[in-house]
Amino acid sequence: MKPFHFIFLIFILTILASCRTETKTVAAVEKFQFAEPSAVGMIADSLAKIDDMVMEFVEANKYPGAVTLVAKDGKIIYESEVGWSDSSRTIPYRKDHLFRMASMTKPLVSVAAMQLVENGKLNLDDPVGKYIPTFSETEVLTNFNPADTTWTSTPSASAPTVRQLLTHTAGVPYAFTNPPVHGAILAKHGIPDLSTYLPMTVAETMSKLGNLPLMHEPGAQWMYGLNTDVLGRVVEVASGQKLDNYIREHITKPLGIEKLDFYFNDSLTTDLPKVFVPDPEGGITQVDSAMGPWYIPNYPTQGAQTYHSGGSGMTGTARDYFLFCQAMLNDGILGGKRILKTETAQIMHQDQIDTISYPWGTARFGFGFDVADGHPLRPNGTYSWSGAFSTVFWIDPTNDLIVIQLRQVLSSPDNADINSKLEKIVYGALTESK
Repeated sequence: MKPFHFIFLIFILTILASCRTETKTVAAVEKFQFAEPSAVGMIADSLAKIDDMVMEFVEANKYPGAVTLVAKDGKIIYESEVGWSDSSRTIPYRKDHLFRMASMTKPLVSVAAMQLVENGKLNLDDPVGKYIPTFSETEVLTNFNPADTTWTSTPSASAPTVRQLLTHTAGVPYAFTNPPVHGAILAKHGIPDLSTYLPMTVAETMSKLGNLPLMHEPGAQWMYGLNTDVLGRVVEVASGQKLDNYIREHITKPLGIEKLDFYFNDSLTTDLPKVFVPDPEGGITQVDSAMGPWYIPNYPTQGAQTYHSGGSGMTGTARDYFLFCQAMLNDGILGGKRILKTETAQIMHQDQIDTISYPWGTARFGFGFDVADGHPLRPNGTYSWSGAFSTVFWIDPTNDLIVIQLRQVLSSPDNADINSKLEKIVYGALTESK
């Protein structure tokens, strides 16, 4: 090749590489927009109190730390990484840490189900048995014998429906809500509450669950349980795709979400914060080994990676979860990509349980979301959920506000306290600006 031609080729390749780099940079800027709190009517100094508040819990040995994100008017206005991933305090929390979201998986799986309703592949009042045959003839528990874990039951008056799975009114239990009864029945049949590292599938476990008794008549009451795990299997059958593939293709990829998934490569194990559990002294202890027969701390990056728990299986970053929240706040659209029709997105955070009593505070329940009603700080209609590892988010349409805080303490008794303090700081920053 002549020297001139060679130099010209290098010049062209350099220009092309520059264009590709510029495209990536522009895409990143478009995906996340940022603003100073004052630009959207909030007080920066007030939001900065979140750091001190979290550190108080860290110093009290209640949490290892937290990653917090606050967005208003579509723009991220506050992010912080406080504390350490590990008990030796050698690995600081990072914004790009992969947090085990647990039950914050439920809203995404609920959206997946509503997409299929929109597409005519599901009907809200379809019986679950249409998709999981063992749910065709369900029974309701009437008596349980703890001595030998046997029970008696009677046929249910009606079969549970897709709508009841979405609203947690189907009668499907969680083990932890009543360990002596629910826990004994589910454990005996090898059905976990959370995502497991073992070589199991939701197809197998949800089929077994359909043969077990419901805890109440379908539609009679609200009871937190494995409803969204069952729903995840329904999504698989109705769509013909594994749950992770469906969510990736129809929700996360269209929204530009890169790290919010069921499983990740083992090379990303170091991006997982350590898991902590409460200890008898009122503090927390890091967990590095198996947590019971079904769970290991690093299940998202290690183990069989076959169990796609619709109720607890996803792991991801605060920023990636924010993109999902912003799409919901925008009535189902983000960056020109629509994942739900406007009316569908809106009904998901409207009361869907009518006269049924909701046992968790002054709120109602939609399709996969708690909906504020008479909350001391959150305006009515604010919708939210949280996760077993102490993650929490809420979406406030009144103030065009999204708040996410991610921690990693399994079943912390201090969640209500830290969540309340976070709310007071956020809404204090909003109020003071008026």
